[in-house]
Amino acid sequence: MQFKREERHEAITYTSRKQAAFNRKLIREQQSMPLFAEQIAQEQHSWDEEKRLREERNRRCVQRMRDLYAKQWRKVRKDYYALSPELKAQCKAQWHAFWGPKTASNLAYFVDQLNGALAARTAAGEAQTQRIRQKILAQAQVQTSFE
Repeated sequence: MQFKREERHEAITYTSRKQAAFNRKLIREQQSMPLFAEQIAQEQHSWDEEKRLREERNRRCVQRMRDLYAKQWRKVRKDYYALSPELKAQCKAQWHAFWGPKTASNLAYFVDQLNGALAARTAAGEAQTQRIRQKILAQAQVQTSFE
């Protein structure tokens, strides 16, 4: 199965400009309430702690995205392998002819077209639109005039 490989994210680079911006932020926070500047300064953390926090957030964010992509691929592969052999061959031919990015969502589009899930979702959406339209029309008829 062809797919677009996700890029590995590089570690965060820290520069003197980033450190200076962080220090300016600390000063701005203290100057925003001059009467409480000492208390604010005590609650603020150092540049080293900020770097550690940023790296931890970055690591968690990257891992969440990797988990999401893996979950999407697992689901679409499950749906793909549930197709009949002739539909699977048709899907594979469409996928190999497709020039767009080889992502899980694009493969899911081809699989959903063949297994009928796309038509079912479209029909459900149209039914929901009709229910909303009927509800609005019923409310408009009940509404009294503006006299």
